[in-house]
Amino acid sequence: MSKYKIGIVGIGPSGGILAAHLANKGHDIILVDILKNHMDEIKKKGLRITNYRELCVKFSKENICYSIDGLKNRDVDTLFIAVKASLLAQVLLKIKSISKPDMTLISLQNGLDTEDLISEFFGKENTLRIVVNFAGNLVGNGIIRMSFFNGPNYIGVLTSSAEEKAKKLAEIITDAGLETVFTPEIKKYEWEKSILNTMSPVCVVTRKTMKEILEFKETRKIVREIIREGIEVAKARGIDFKPNFFDYCMGYLDKAGHHKVSMQADIEKGTPSEIEFLNGKIVEYGKIEGISTPYNSMFTSLIRVIELQSFYR
Repeated sequence: MSKYKIGIVGIGPSGGILAAHLANKGHDIILVDILKNHMDEIKKKGLRITNYRELCVKFSKENICYSIDGLKNRDVDTLFIAVKASLLAQVLLKIKSISKPDMTLISLQNGLDTEDLISEFFGKENTLRIVVNFAGNLVGNGIIRMSFFNGPNYIGVLTSSAEEKAKKLAEIITDAGLETVFTPEIKKYEWEKSILNTMSPVCVVTRKTMKEILEFKETRKIVREIIREGIEVAKARGIDFKPNFFDYCMGYLDKAGHHKVSMQADIEKGTPSEIEFLNGKIVEYGKIEGISTPYNSMFTSLIRVIELQSFYR
């Protein structure tokens, strides 16, 4: 299989896991992140993935970039965006200043509608969306603990003219060890993943892992109600889920183990979470469709308050 030059902006768990797998397969991967100590460690010792997968991949020094400006004149035609959805708009402005006309951008993020924002900057023909079913935590500079991979991942398009790009990327990522399939229904999988992630604020508020939340009767009931609301809103928006999708969601979450959700890491660092793209979107679309979402509304409000407290700490 041909080798590709690919940029990845955001070398946290999702971006880092993808970067390590692609680079391990021999692709020319350029890493971009503003976390200096993290990137310094990768430059010195490589990017290490532990637990579910064990990888340690070295990168050339010129492929370690501390800002998006480092991509200028690097001839990157494929760029994954793995920064938090809350930072997407400002990151896109910076990418716009260094991009070339035929660059393909792929949203590798949590939440709803991130690809729509990218397409406003770069056009539907240059925008893809990938929904990944792996997760992890940044446990030290240059080290990512991969918690699980409930494959496959899904990649899709906003317009049929971009289908060949998406299918080729699905092949490349699968070949690198992260099974990925092309789908013409990416919005469905985007909603599925977002609904699964709506349990995150419960973990944040209680400071518990996913496994701890789901093993405790009272918090498991809260998660069930959050999931039910999301499914109801999605169906009203025309999303057609597989049969018994609710049971699938609970089974999927039960496999996550002692995973610390990324929203908790955001709160601890004092950075904006993705609540507006997750539970906040459920609330927003629920209002449009005339559907009550009391559990999602409550936890959206709680996270907003916690973010304020964190910001002013």
